[in-house]
Amino acid sequence: MIKPALCLLLTALLSHAAWGAQWGRAQPAVERWLDGQAPQAQGLTLQLAEWVEDGAFVPLSLTLHGAEPPVAISVLRSGEHDPRIALISAWLWQPPLQLATRVRLPSSQQVIVLARDGRGRVWLAAQSVAVLASSCLAPSLGDPWAGLGQLQAQADGEDVLAVRSMLRHPMETGRRQTADGQRLPRRLAARFEIDGAQGRVLGIELFAGLAANPYWWLRLPRHSAPLLLRWQDADGALYQKRLP
Repeated sequence: MIKPALCLLLTALLSHAAWGAQWGRAQPAVERWLDGQAPQAQGLTLQLAEWVEDGAFVPLSLTLHGAEPPVAISVLRSGEHDPRIALISAWLWQPPLQLATRVRLPSSQQVIVLARDGRGRVWLAAQSVAVLASSCLAPSLGDPWAGLGQLQAQADGEDVLAVRSMLRHPMETGRRQTADGQRLPRRLAARFEIDGAQGRVLGIELFAGLAANPYWWLRLPRHSAPLLLRWQDADGALYQKRLP
């Protein structure tokens, strides 16, 4: 007869094997993040459509319960040569930690979110998204640089601040072509940061998996204001706005 403790160990090992080889091109990144550690059974959830008509703008929101700061979050996609979408560092939030953005999925694949908190605990959540069509690689319509750098930002609420910010930016991957067959030059926004009354609140590294005109939403305690929101382009351009 198998002892209960041994049974639990076997179950954990079998579970690890089940999810250990299913992350496509994101597999190495997932394995590095987990480093052999089993993810928490609960706490991290994704809100993501099971299918979309166009993979160029796919809304994504995540919620993490019970995490202690600082929290690191990696957002990946399984079907691309570069699986990275965003790498997030959060020091302050209104519990639970909630973030929303838009991602780019040229084809049907999985979106994978990994998290690690200040106690070293790890979480993993994933969802497959069927993409019916994609304008991610379609020829550009009009001037892709029109309005570059226009920054929208607002924070509203009483006890809790709902912070939203969007940067007008093409997030060009270097793979799209113009009508005459010329490749558009690669140009990506590289970083988004929020500083609050007591210092850094949020820092996000941005990659090609993020949709054009990148957008972020999160909730912060009222005492974190005033806020300074800062976007940085990979070419060095800086766009920022203060919210009192």
